[in-house]
Amino acid sequence: MDKFSKMDAQILELWKEYNCSSAYTQGFNDKAGSFFVPTEENIKKIIKRASQLKDKAVDILQLKVLNSIIQELEFDEPQMVLELVLGSIFNHMIKEGIVADHMKSLLQGSIQAVKITRQRYIGKETPIGVKVLTMYRLDGILGILNVVSGSTEDSNVKQLCSVLADEVKSFVNVFNIDDFGHGEFEKVQAIFEKHGFDLGRSSIYSNILKNAYDYHESPEELEQKAIDWLEKELKEIARLIPSLAKRLNCSEDYEDISKAINSRFQIKPEDLIQTTKKVRETVMKFVNEKVARINPNYDTRVIETPKYLTGTIPSAAAAFFDTFTSKPFQLYFVTTDKTRDPMKSLPDLINTLVHEEYGHCLHHSNSATGFIQRPRAIEMVNITLEGPITEGLSFNRELEFLEAFKALDRNRAKTQAEKEMLNLADKYGGISLVADAYEFETRRWRLIRFLRVIGDVRLNTGKQGILEFLDWAEKKTELKKASIYYQLFPAHEYFPGYATSYAVVGQEIRSLEAIVPEEKRLEFQTYLCSIGSPPRSIYIKRLKSFAESLSK
Repeated sequence: MDKFSKMDAQILELWKEYNCSSAYTQGFNDKAGSFFVPTEENIKKIIKRASQLKDKAVDILQLKVLNSIIQELEFDEPQMVLELVLGSIFNHMIKEGIVADHMKSLLQGSIQAVKITRQRYIGKETPIGVKVLTMYRLDGILGILNVVSGSTEDSNVKQLCSVLADEVKSFVNVFNIDDFGHGEFEKVQAIFEKHGFDLGRSSIYSNILKNAYDYHESPEELEQKAIDWLEKELKEIARLIPSLAKRLNCSEDYEDISKAINSRFQIKPEDLIQTTKKVRETVMKFVNEKVARINPNYDTRVIETPKYLTGTIPSAAAAFFDTFTSKPFQLYFVTTDKTRDPMKSLPDLINTLVHEEYGHCLHHSNSATGFIQRPRAIEMVNITLEGPITEGLSFNRELEFLEAFKALDRNRAKTQAEKEMLNLADKYGGISLVADAYEFETRRWRLIRFLRVIGDVRLNTGKQGILEFLDWAEKKTELKKASIYYQLFPAHEYFPGYATSYAVVGQEIRSLEAIVPEEKRLEFQTYLCSIGSPPRSIYIKRLKSFAESLSK
């Protein structure tokens, strides 16, 4: 074992120790049932070992991975322990069902973790925004515990579920907010009107951007970039509006066009799962041929988002399993809950499918199977550095697909994949209309991703409260406040900086694609989703080198 792989192995072992549930999920089966209890002593021990490894690091990749691990462990907010509990139980259920011995140890560890964390927060001043984020996790945990308890005959597991439910209720009571309900927008709006808004993160935000996500920009620089991107995107949408309004027989109003698309291409929430499965059969063939090649062992499964996860998955999401085994697989969650923000139309469905499955899921599968090359293990672990890469390439994948989709021409369609995409479009009014509606939805989502950057900066630096930001964002874009809220706050602000992950790397990839000859774009677009998730600076450097080699 050379010095690089020896140090990588030590970092991997460190990650497995404190992130043991993710390690099990990603294929280290010896970690089944293991639970890291985040006591101050345990956290300090891992941080100390990570700091010692930094002194021995061989290259910049190892340093950045260790910085990310340390930053992740140093972040201390109450919702994080509930995220840990929910994720650990859910991931075990997905991978193995309910194995009594494993579930017992998870529940016992969870009870201990919640108790210890509760004691730490009693009497401690907690910002109102963090209290709300914590409240959102209550329904999720109670929901999953009901599922576990109702799905096992083991009396000990049932009893532990009951004990953990009581502990979580006691924990959340520390942050109890009257009239929270289930976190409906109108209710939290009233809460923030009454109590104001604060996250208390202004002193740590810049360091988190740098260490957890490998951003070199200041918060102000990120905000300005996103504002510039937002302005350009608004112009692109303005270009689409006149002709689309005419074809949909509605006014040239953003909301009217959005409503017309939802009406013209409507998919009811109860039909989302079945329609998604049917549409993806056609889209997958087209993606493989025109957007990015899919490895022959690709395995993604479409499932309905469980009720206990809809608060943090308002529309759709992806999850990865068995990364470090010979049979990695992915889940594509589709939310059907009408009280959240489910997909409403075919263009919206295709856009989300492209982002979640042929962005996230394909990225994981191509990388885990070594389709183009085998990434280093520490480029595949589930840490914060992964966010900007997988979110960025998935965000840009939407435009890659849009260009291929709009280039479809009935008279020049030769392949089966092209013909099937045209046939799908014909069922909904033809390729021209469907492509324009798809572009509108794609650009609507681009507005949301740019708003996430702006909102993330303003909320975490204290520059603006959530209600003030929503007022500004609605006036600026004509998007509904509730939709912006769900797509920014409960789903992404559980960890500062995550909402920024989408746009910045996505825009960098876009600029690099511009130098690649059109006939080599498929090769480039396959490469960028097949090399794991190294830190942003390393990832972009590799893409730039590859893009330049293709352009010669």
